[in-house]
Formats: sequence, structure tokens, C-alpha cells
Amino acid sequence: MSHESSQLQLEAPDAGVPHAQDYWRINLREDWEVMFWTREFGCTEAALREAVRDVGDCSGNVRAHLLAQHQQRRT
Repeated sequence: MSHESSQLQLEAPDAGVPHAQDYWRINLREDWEVMFWTREFGCTEAALREAVRDVGDCSGNVRAHLLAQHQQRRT
């Protein structure tokens, strides 16, 4: 898997890294969840917060939004 694609696809989390309480919803009020989701999506905190603001807290929608933004930047 390429470095680029590994950042945008969910991978098996490390055993020592905290996991989201609800894997379907993103909770930006918890610092450790922000850290989890930025690692999961390979994005910055600012990009994560912007995506949640734009499409809501559903992790699937946020993932799709971040991927679409990434693809737009490449074209």
C-alpha cells in the first residue's frame, strides 16, 4: 500500500493508541478522540474540524469528504 493511500484508508489501530468511543461518530470535545481521528484519517486537526463542520460528525461522511478534498488537490 502506498504512503498516500495508507493515510486516507482506515488501518488497524496500534494496541497502545486510544480508540474512539463510538466508531461511527466523531467527538471533537475529547482531545484523545481528536488525536485518534486525525491519526485514522491522516489529516491535521484543522482539516478534521473543518470536515466535521462541513458534513457533520458521521465518520464515514468525514472520511469521504477528506478523500474528495485530497483528490481535488491532486487534479
